[in-house]
Amino acid sequence: MALERDIHDLLHHHDCVIVPRFGGFLAHYRPARLDETHRLLHPPARELSFNRHLVRNDGLLADHRARRTGEGFDEASGLIAREVEDWQARIARDRRLELPRIGTFHTDAEGNLQFDPDRRVNFLRDAYGLRPVAAVPVARREAAAPVPVVRTLPPEEPAGERHRPLLWAAAATTGLLFLVGAGYLLRNTWSGAQRSALLSWSEEPGHYVPRIDGDLPVPLVDTAFHVPLPEGHGVVQVPLLGEGHPSIPVDLGDAPAAPIDSTHVAVPVLPEARYHIIGGCFSVEDNARNYVADMTGRGFQARVLDHHRGLHRVAVASYSSRAEALAALAELQQGTVEGAWLLVR
Repeated sequence: MALERDIHDLLHHHDCVIVPRFGGFLAHYRPARLDETHRLLHPPARELSFNRHLVRNDGLLADHRARRTGEGFDEASGLIAREVEDWQARIARDRRLELPRIGTFHTDAEGNLQFDPDRRVNFLRDAYGLRPVAAVPVARREAAAPVPVVRTLPPEEPAGERHRPLLWAAAATTGLLFLVGAGYLLRNTWSGAQRSALLSWSEEPGHYVPRIDGDLPVPLVDTAFHVPLPEGHGVVQVPLLGEGHPSIPVDLGDAPAAPIDSTHVAVPVLPEARYHIIGGCFSVEDNARNYVADMTGRGFQARVLDHHRGLHRVAVASYSSRAEALAALAELQQGTVEGAWLLVR
């Protein structure tokens, strides 16, 4: 019947394939590794292991065979059962059973069933066609001694060229002192009207109008007035007497702060659960929901995970870490959920 052909095809797409009343084949990811003894670099792969306690029929193998041969589901299940009986008889008679492209079964001195996978077969589709490559060691080269770097100094400038910037600085300082002294002298000796016409920092306030007799202008006394302020914020220029007249800067303050949205709540982003422990697969949806209700009553967070190839797969627990999922699977297989297996999505 070539049952091993169906198992081989399913292991390329599933992490677990259960043969009813015989056991389950598990595919585990193994990263690329270096074989220092044989100097080979092996590509990543999915290695096989066998668990004789996974005997609960999940319907996956029978469904695959029925689709491939066109048989009915019950007929395919019966043929699988007869093939398993033939396997067990061959193991009892020859103490050895070889499944092409899967592995070899044998019994040890104590009568325990052992499994050796065929390591020439890689069930990882992403590494299809990759073969081990030779790992040639590379001889290390000694680092060359550093070459000393010799820096050359710029040519020395003549003495006159070195002192020229100092002469310019001294001339600028002298000119600045002269301007400050001249301004102070004008401020203390000239009258208010005379220096107001020449100096911009005069302390005399007000506007001046000339007299008819031609004498010095008489200052007008300032009167209080109100300047309308524009709306807005920040520093703006406000004219004192309307358009075309001098203006002064006025700080209207900062812009009002935006209202705080108190309804926003930061929700932490949880890691996605990719590892699901499957408790059973059912072709009838009502049976799957009854199983979910049963496992929920026993304290599990069971749910119908998906509908895959005509079967409703029920997950009893989901994890984001592979290590946590494997630890939980081993504990469940001790008697709580004996037929559980791990699905990675």
